[in-house]
Amino acid sequence: MISLSDRVLLMATGEIECPGTEGLPSLRWNWLADMYSHPVWGLVTIPGFSVSVGCKVAMLCRDMPTGTVNSLATRWGAVHRLGAIGAGRAQSAALYAWSAVADTSVDAHDYLSGHQFSGAEAVAAAFWAHLAAKPDSVAETCIAAAIEAWDSRLHRPSTRGAVA
Repeated sequence: MISLSDRVLLMATGEIECPGTEGLPSLRWNWLADMYSHPVWGLVTIPGFSVSVGCKVAMLCRDMPTGTVNSLATRWGAVHRLGAIGAGRAQSAALYAWSAVADTSVDAHDYLSGHQFSGAEAVAAAFWAHLAAKPDSVAETCIAAAIEAWDSRLHRPSTRGAVA
């Protein structure tokens, strides 16, 4: 049996499928929003990470499919700077959460420029944050819930957009 940390490493390196990397942009951005703000498996549950920043990033993710490019690009630019500042001051688990913010802002700029984005780096950083912040069994529960939320949205259309 492969350990959870090894699975996350394999996701980060692209050796196994990472949630949130395929499907319609609206589906992907909404799941990424929950990756920040979900009360069970979101980054807002990571000690040392800012709940208000997590909620702001989630709001921006939800705006991605329908917002105007210039407005979103400006807002993501500010979030990217905030992520760099937060990562520079954070320790341990919160550092991973802030890294996810920076990675998501890069993905947002790619998307707004009409390029493909994977989201894998942000997802891996978010999962590492859970692994660093929580006991193994709790981290595993959070990560499994995030993966299940993605799978249910991707494969069961009736649950798309639902908060798991």
